[in-house]
Amino acid sequence: MRIIDALPPTRYASAAAHARTDQFKNLKAKTIARVQQWYADPRVNQNVAPGLWFGYGKDSMAGAIILKLAGLDFCHLTINNGGDLPQHWLVQPEWKAFFGEDFYYEEYTTDRTFPEIIRAYLNWGNVYGMRTKEGKPLNFWDWGGVAESITYEALYQFHHLYGEGEAQVIYMWSNRQGEGQERAFEIAREGMFQFRDQNKKDALPYIRALPLGDWKDIDVWALLVTENAPISPIYSMHQIPQKQGNKAFPRTLWYCTPEILCSQYYKWLAYYAPVQLKQLCELFPEIQARFTTKNL
Repeated sequence: MRIIDALPPTRYASAAAHARTDQFKNLKAKTIARVQQWYADPRVNQNVAPGLWFGYGKDSMAGAIILKLAGLDFCHLTINNGGDLPQHWLVQPEWKAFFGEDFYYEEYTTDRTFPEIIRAYLNWGNVYGMRTKEGKPLNFWDWGGVAESITYEALYQFHHLYGEGEAQVIYMWSNRQGEGQERAFEIAREGMFQFRDQNKKDALPYIRALPLGDWKDIDVWALLVTENAPISPIYSMHQIPQKQGNKAFPRTLWYCTPEILCSQYYKWLAYYAPVQLKQLCELFPEIQARFTTKNL
């Protein structure tokens, strides 16, 4: 979907204005330079193209554009776990056309949808006596490390595309410190160029890089507007704005977001994705109990 058609006019105008500022232009140039510097680091494996974790959302698109502007060959790493809203994937052919011959990707698919995996994980945890910090049985709000374990498995498979595997491959994430406290703490603690699993016997060491770590939401939109990039139609679904901040839409995932404890998010789902909300409530009765039909 064309970005000018998706965004509210005021947001598009703000992004276009920000794109013309020296502040944004300097940030963009600095980011391109540091990505080039990271990849030139002698500790980085030059035999394997960098992998960019990519979900067709605005941040990962901005990350891909930066890597392209930096002149890097890289691989879009996509995990299709059935957790995205169906409309979100409509942008895929548009993005491939936008990127042209430089579009190279590996897609990993889970056997079951992620909500079903969460349900199985919670069932397993409760059978074996796992409990929350408060000593209560696990429920929907406690699915914790499931996403991390799936990402780690995909990372392992990409490592082993080449025989016995390659060490010190650099992976890029488009995480930003402004997205939440956890990501802000990670960047403050470890920086944006991190060495992971360096001393594990059962895992290959790799490098985790966060090129957009110091970017703000408006910087991402400014880049996408500047490049006239296609975006997911999810970003046009702003009939029900979120209360927190100035966001006009939620995440592209329907099973979990930072807003899972916010009733406004379920109102958004009820409006735009009633089928997915019904599935969630069937899998996790605790959602229905917490946010009743009356509240939704």
